[in-house]
Amino acid sequence: MQINSLLLRRLWSHNKTLDSLKVALGFGGVLVFCFGLDHKHWLVGLILGVIAAALAETQDRFIGRVKALLVMLLCFAVVAFSVRLLFPYPWLFAFGLAVSTFLFVMLGALGERYATIATASVILAIYTMLGISQHVGNSGFFWQEPVLLLSGAAWYGCISLLAVTLFRDQPVRQAVARVFEALSGYLEIKAGLLEPVRGRDINTLRITLATQNGRLVGLMNLARQILVQWAQSRHPARGSRRFLLWYFLAQDVHERASSAHHPYSELADAFARSDVLFRCQRLLNLQAKTCRQLSEAIAQGEAFHYEHEGTVAFEELNASLAEVQSEGKQSKELINSLADLCRNISAIETSLSRAGNPEELAELADSTLRDSEPQNLSDMWLRLRHQFTPASRRFRHGLRLSIGLFLGYVLLHLLNLPQGYWVMLTTVFVCQPNFSSTWARLGQRISGTVVGLLVTTLFISAFPHPLAQLALLLAAGVAFFATRAERYAFATACITALVLLCFNQFGSSYALIWPRLLDTLLGCLLAVGVVAFILPDWQSRRLHRVMAHALDSTAVYLSEILRQYHSGKIDDMSYRIVRREAHNADAELSNTLTSMLGEPGRYKLAPDAAYRFLCSSHTLLGYVSALGAHRERVLVWQHEEAIRAQETRIQDRLTEIATALATHTQMVADAHFPHVSLEAASPSDDIEGVERRVMRQLALIESHLPELANLANEFPS
Repeated sequence: MQINSLLLRRLWSHNKTLDSLKVALGFGGVLVFCFGLDHKHWLVGLILGVIAAALAETQDRFIGRVKALLVMLLCFAVVAFSVRLLFPYPWLFAFGLAVSTFLFVMLGALGERYATIATASVILAIYTMLGISQHVGNSGFFWQEPVLLLSGAAWYGCISLLAVTLFRDQPVRQAVARVFEALSGYLEIKAGLLEPVRGRDINTLRITLATQNGRLVGLMNLARQILVQWAQSRHPARGSRRFLLWYFLAQDVHERASSAHHPYSELADAFARSDVLFRCQRLLNLQAKTCRQLSEAIAQGEAFHYEHEGTVAFEELNASLAEVQSEGKQSKELINSLADLCRNISAIETSLSRAGNPEELAELADSTLRDSEPQNLSDMWLRLRHQFTPASRRFRHGLRLSIGLFLGYVLLHLLNLPQGYWVMLTTVFVCQPNFSSTWARLGQRISGTVVGLLVTTLFISAFPHPLAQLALLLAAGVAFFATRAERYAFATACITALVLLCFNQFGSSYALIWPRLLDTLLGCLLAVGVVAFILPDWQSRRLHRVMAHALDSTAVYLSEILRQYHSGKIDDMSYRIVRREAHNADAELSNTLTSMLGEPGRYKLAPDAAYRFLCSSHTLLGYVSALGAHRERVLVWQHEEAIRAQETRIQDRLTEIATALATHTQMVADAHFPHVSLEAASPSDDIEGVERRVMRQLALIESHLPELANLANEFPS
């Protein structure tokens, strides 16, 4: 019984459970209504309305969700009735479809909330066409299809409002829990880098670490957007402060975990005969375990109890470090770097030990989060105006999608396709802002459609009873929404099954099989065609700018950190913004390289050199983060001029590399970036304390710059 209770709690804490229950209730209510009152012919319209509303759902609080629901219903009403009015006039309709699609995509520039509603509105326009085409020649009122779609959307909207009323903190709880889950994975990978084995190739681990950092940064950005609504509104939600404190704890742990105090290979060589790195690795693995337990506790709404296993490991690490320091077999710089590494890991352990009571964490001087949403009409207009240029990725995506839908509409009329609106629907789902994502979606969409058609056809033949088919319809609808973000091929199979089962209630499912497959192929070809030939956004052409932006952001982060050594450590909003921008730029570089690998060969840069640059850039960010992790105010500077000179050289050289990358020019790396060994660049023995740590870390950064310059020169101009 206890095991079953534990399984139920874990199931409920899963981030997809509540959404799945809402979708199940939405579909279930429609099925009961249509079959209970014998209105089977309303089934398709209501189901499609529920799907569109679920796709448009936002993660706001109750008042925000009410506003979003009203905006959604208004957009849906305008779209549905406009489609119904213009449907008899094909060329006028095609023009209106293209223009409205482009404008809806551009509307997404105002924020994620608007982007979600805009995309769902485009999908609802095609659903309206699909519904109207099913009733051509049948008796029905002019407003029947729009009203059915709006009714389905309103029904799901009511369910969404009920869910946010009953489980008001579930979105923010899940968002923060996912951050700590990703942080746990990051710490595990970081622990792997400290394996004290000589001659080990750690480049693969470094790439994995950079990739995981991109995922973690993305989840932290999502959590921040939700926390702005929950904790920073005029009337903050009750209990929201603890989630805010946990979020800031995750930020602090991330900065410390991303720190690098010395090249890992040199640490492994120097301390291969000592157990000190094993102690560091063990403590990091225990901290990863603690983050995972904290994630589960937050998700399940339970108290977090810190296990003191980490405290024992912490004491063992200190004893091992003391032994290394007393022996003095390694150089002073290596031992000091090791001491800073242990100090940093110990600080993570101290913070996590207080996570059970967030109020015990360090007092925040500034707990304000930057709200990236436009605050007034002037901000909205300014943001939209900046996007109306071919240089904007959103502009190019909107243009491609609108042309793709226009061509799809022309194609279904020229070829007289009986179910041709699925061509357009496929184009909407497959067409992505870049080629690699579109190409991946193409394969997933086609394979999912084939599997869905095959499995559903076999199921209908084996289980002809309506109740069995309705049960599968409900399960397929829930599975689609539960898996559409992570397993798109399976989600496509589920939505294909749902469509076939819906139309099978009217005895027409077998007639849909070949048209659906043909329409999927045509829609995929259209999506790939417009992405490849209409203002193509090849990642290799923007890779230089992304690399330059990563270096520029890291340079700004370094300046902000060094400023705090003068003014004192304070995690105010300006500091957090600079830190986040540096990690966002690093994540963008990782994502851009991944996207480039999915593009045709003639548009790729050398992937090996690109990934070596990613590793080197991420290492640079780690060296800078270490300075941020150890921030302490220095009251009396003994070597301020030397430190300023170091900083100036680093900033100048980073700017030079970034400029060369952005302008596609070559550098004479040997002349401008002479190789300086870390030992030669390290501070003299008479410098102690915080200043020595700062100078040592700056020397580490400076000695790393020739590698970055040489890697930047490997890319064609």
